[in-house]
Amino acid sequence: MCGRYVRDVNRDEAIKHFELVDGLDYFDIHGYKASAEVFPGTEIFAINNEHRPEDVWWTIEDKDHRGVWRRTINAKSESVLWVPMFKDAFVHDRILVPATGFFEWDARKQRYEFTTDEPIFAFGGIARDCVVRGEIKRCAVILTTAGNEVVRPIHPKDRMPVIIHKRDYQKWLDPATPIDDLKRLMQPFPDAELHAKPVNEEDIGKQADLFV
Repeated sequence: MCGRYVRDVNRDEAIKHFELVDGLDYFDIHGYKASAEVFPGTEIFAINNEHRPEDVWWTIEDKDHRGVWRRTINAKSESVLWVPMFKDAFVHDRILVPATGFFEWDARKQRYEFTTDEPIFAFGGIARDCVVRGEIKRCAVILTTAGNEVVRPIHPKDRMPVIIHKRDYQKWLDPATPIDDLKRLMQPFPDAELHAKPVNEEDIGKQADLFV
């Protein structure tokens, strides 16, 4: 986790929910559309610490502490502060990744969609520059934490994305927020506020057609 997610929210909803700065101007220039399934290795919609929308490349590529080249879409919240390829981004450049749901597969390859009590929410992420195919891109990963009681019975690896409550958006984005407060925000999402349902792969395809 997190490898696929849903962003079924339109431009105006996103601007209002996240209180975006210059949102209309940005979307007029860069465009925006909802998506029934967002994939790694693509440009995704994110919100930076100035509350401005931006497109980031969902994968960070860099050498790890052993000098081995790594490509990753997620970072563990438990170790993000001491992993060199993530540390500076976590301290200085946290982002929000808007979503309306995310997917996980169980051991039998059955797909489940997870949603929250709120129709729109955000993953906690980090962003930084990296080189992708010889080009410098602003890249990002989504942070993960231990699975809660809703995710654990389904996801074999017992992980889930870090989900930030709306009331904590500013605290997450603010570079001055103390580390202890950030650690609290990265705890597993409350069981009572997360819901899972099995999905049919044909339905996913039909939903995707609606967003084209």
